[in-house]
Amino acid sequence: MEDAAFLNVLARIRANADIMLLPPEDMLELAKREDFRTVFAGHNEYVDEELARNTERFAALLQRVRQADLSIPVAYDPGWVVADNNKRELYAEVIDGLRTDRLALESYIANLVRDDAYYAAYLERVAMLASIGEDGAQLPERFGEVAEIMRARMTVLGDPPTATAVPWRKVYEPGPGAPFTVLHRGFNGPVQGDTLLLRSATDVRQSWVANALTEEELSRLLGRVNFETEILGVYAVGEMSNASENLFVTGFGQNKEFDGHSIEVRVGVVGEHCAIVESLSYPFVLVKALSNTEEGLNSSSRANYPDQCVPVMAGKPTLVADPAP
Repeated sequence: MEDAAFLNVLARIRANADIMLLPPEDMLELAKREDFRTVFAGHNEYVDEELARNTERFAALLQRVRQADLSIPVAYDPGWVVADNNKRELYAEVIDGLRTDRLALESYIANLVRDDAYYAAYLERVAMLASIGEDGAQLPERFGEVAEIMRARMTVLGDPPTATAVPWRKVYEPGPGAPFTVLHRGFNGPVQGDTLLLRSATDVRQSWVANALTEEELSRLLGRVNFETEILGVYAVGEMSNASENLFVTGFGQNKEFDGHSIEVRVGVVGEHCAIVESLSYPFVLVKALSNTEEGLNSSSRANYPDQCVPVMAGKPTLVADPAP
């Protein structure tokens, strides 16, 4: 397994926090590595199967977790100044949402191990892994058969929960003190992702942005940017099939660590649990900030976040002219 693929598997282990939800093909690849024991020991949390199969005890445990007070007391002193204390309520919502999501996943896992056919196959797989020597000997052919039994039972019992109770939209929406201003969000950008720094009205009119906006939108945009002191940032995500309208800029301006500028965006995506009809869109965002440097854009990042069940956006792509030879 290549390092990139291996890291991918590790990320899925951390996200699922349980070996039972790791796809069989990933398990087969991972078990071929000599260091797979160390991987499981360092990055995996095993569910107590016997506890999960005991309905009353498991329900009592979940209830204790639900009732635990995870809030931060007002008088709590961490030993440093908390700059944004007005987010205390938001932090509490995020913590509560994460707990809700975790309990939903644990309940799903408990449902799996209470299925006798799944549980028997799971125990057989665990025994096979335990019997492999430290030299990483080849797994028996039966391993794949057992994994297929587990997969078949998961098809019957249902998929893991994908909805989230975390208010990610609130987390990523810029506050009133953000050092940048979002001027426009659109869903008819280019097919391929793109980032731009535009320093004049001429730059804007000569870019694909002018084709994506109506003349009224373009005039309004240019009227809100003072190019003598401000710079216009553009982040185009590219083609998507499940983007919500909630596209946020979480950072834009001069890079504090290096010369140049940086831009960060978060894209809301609507999950399959919302029973959506996929629709193509081409999200992009225009944002301004103060700038006193001629350096370009040397850092950009984009990440998706699970949005709530809101409509999926639709749009037609804007043509981007090939650069002059």
